[in-house]
Amino acid sequence: MTPLYKDPTKSPEERTEDLLSRMTLAEKFAQLRLMKITKSEQEEPVISREVLERNRNRIGQLYNSESLSAANLNRIQKWAMEETRLGIPVAVHGESLHGFKHKNGVAFPQAIGLAAAFDAPLLEEVATEIGREAALAGTHMTYAPNLDLAREPRWGRTEENYGEDPYLTGELGAAYIKGLQKNGVSACPKHYAAHGSPERGINLGPVHAGKREFFELFFPPFAKAIREGKPRGVMPAYSEWDGVPVHASRYLLTELLREKLGFTGVVVSDYGAMKMFTDFHRIAPDALTAGKRGLYAGVDVEARHPYGYGAELEAAAAEDPALAREVDEAARRVLLFKFRAGLFERPYVKEEEEDFRTEKTLALARKIAREGIVLLKNEGILPLKGTEKVALIGPNADNPQLGGYTAPEAAARTVTLRAALEQRLGDNVTYARGCSTAGGTDGMMEEAVKIAKQADIALVVLGDNANFYGGIGWGDAEADGSVAVTCGEGFDTNSLDLPGRQEELLERIYATGTPVVLILETGRPYAICWAKEHIPAILEAWYPGEQGGYALAELLLGDFSPCGRLPLTFPRSVGHIPCCYNHKPSSGGYYHKPGSPDQAGRDYVFDTPDPLFRFGDGISYTTFAYGEIALSQGAGGESDPLTVSVDVTNTGAMTAKEAVLLYVTDDFCSVTPFVEQLKGFRKIELAPGETKTVSFTLDRDAFAFIDENYEHAVEPGTFTIRVADKKAFYEIKS
Repeated sequence: MTPLYKDPTKSPEERTEDLLSRMTLAEKFAQLRLMKITKSEQEEPVISREVLERNRNRIGQLYNSESLSAANLNRIQKWAMEETRLGIPVAVHGESLHGFKHKNGVAFPQAIGLAAAFDAPLLEEVATEIGREAALAGTHMTYAPNLDLAREPRWGRTEENYGEDPYLTGELGAAYIKGLQKNGVSACPKHYAAHGSPERGINLGPVHAGKREFFELFFPPFAKAIREGKPRGVMPAYSEWDGVPVHASRYLLTELLREKLGFTGVVVSDYGAMKMFTDFHRIAPDALTAGKRGLYAGVDVEARHPYGYGAELEAAAAEDPALAREVDEAARRVLLFKFRAGLFERPYVKEEEEDFRTEKTLALARKIAREGIVLLKNEGILPLKGTEKVALIGPNADNPQLGGYTAPEAAARTVTLRAALEQRLGDNVTYARGCSTAGGTDGMMEEAVKIAKQADIALVVLGDNANFYGGIGWGDAEADGSVAVTCGEGFDTNSLDLPGRQEELLERIYATGTPVVLILETGRPYAICWAKEHIPAILEAWYPGEQGGYALAELLLGDFSPCGRLPLTFPRSVGHIPCCYNHKPSSGGYYHKPGSPDQAGRDYVFDTPDPLFRFGDGISYTTFAYGEIALSQGAGGESDPLTVSVDVTNTGAMTAKEAVLLYVTDDFCSVTPFVEQLKGFRKIELAPGETKTVSFTLDRDAFAFIDENYEHAVEPGTFTIRVADKKAFYEIKS
């Protein structure tokens, strides 16, 4: 007789309970672990039976980070389905932060660049393509999107996030999850829920956020993404919040995540997080204690290798019924995930190769790269005419920058700005590196100065090196031995000055008298104060992905107008941190008498507290005029959503896109309000002279705050609504 759990006409819940009732404790624990298959073993033409048997006690999941062949994936699944007692398929996990991490995957712009496009529908389209690739490769869950808030620019993982704002991050996160899951691939957003402001900017450091700040800023992106996107996985943060590592917090992982947000999926630990209980956070003296804390908190799967969920915990659960019940709960959620994902009916992947790299996907990568590049300054120097003699200079002019969680193979097919411009302008382009990312020689700099003097315009491409594939120094093998990797996971910084000799190079090129365009390819904001004052045109390109060179060339040559916006604030210095647009009124200073190096002042004696560039900054080759804001509400009054409408007109001579941003300020509140908060954004395209009406719908949540009881509340009062330079006022009376 066929067991009930193998009957596809039964519900996932019924099948889960039946299967769970048949399992031994050892079989349940095997579902809470990941298989261990080394890189060399994955690369074998036929994965050996010895490797499979070695993994019999950790067969729940497989992390496919090395592009396992479809044949080997199917061999693993066939063994699990046919040569284990109960025939439970393996859930295959992968990465897709800004593209599916696979040797054939298309590398889109890094996440911070995706956010700068301010276009949720476009990001959903990108995520749909990423999900298509992941599904082709037999992947069932990917560890994305990253919903941390990038509020600490020294942190190397700033590049992986959607910026500093909870509303923007939540909207983009929900869009990404919806897109990815259209192809049956489950999203696993990370790093729930407080990770983006580590102490001193050092990765994994404590996050100093009070309970109200947690619920105002760090929790909302996950709440939005989980409620609307309905991901089937969540990965907690390594960091601690208020003295408790997130992986050990039942409050965060069970009470908030499951009971308040209604999350019913699988909690997958970040890699090595439970071992950190012992050797990093020091909350558990041994593996058994670590495992108990993680299990009780609500962690279902320990990745990548068993420590807490090892033999010690398994033996303890055999003697402790309460502990065994916790194991049942975790195993139940893992099995339910597999039934919901259809793995028992569709465990295998097609072995006939299908092309990941379609023309549609490549065009989409080029489009979103173009729309995420931010023009920060332009004194009439851009766009280029296309007839100039161009000196292309800088460590990133011909060095692919893709960012973390990218397959190494992607670098070889990435189009750099040098390649794209030489394709467009031919011999009118001369190139010199000028310096390396973190060093360089005098001879390199002199060569760059020489070609700049002979050119009509100099394009200087500076920034980070994030090409980290397991060895520091990749892509910057200079004679001075400089460490090259300047941004990414574990690559934090104590300075917001451009790395190495890059500032010196920029100033030397400027001194030639040749007009200069500064192009930044970075994973974080840099304090480019001198450049803002002296350089006539500045573009922030982030890591623009494998089609980024084409996208940059199209903008420089005026094929399209820049339309990106900053998703985070650029501080003037490290001393200005924290520096975010949505701050409390008192954090902007009281005296408003900024000083300078020549004359002391207040609040800062020798500087202004103001940022260098603000969240939402970004200009165009055309101009836009905004009409007056109109407010309307239904017959239900304040119980109905508020509609906010504004006319936007292209008053320039070029068709262009514009990101329309709406902000709300609670003028007076019983808990100190933010100076303003983003509550809406839309991307529109306008021909010269064209006008479009942009409308936003604001429900009561748009006017809510976290009250003294840490609950969402709306109280009577007036609110200022701002779109560009226009303001309207709205009053809530009850």
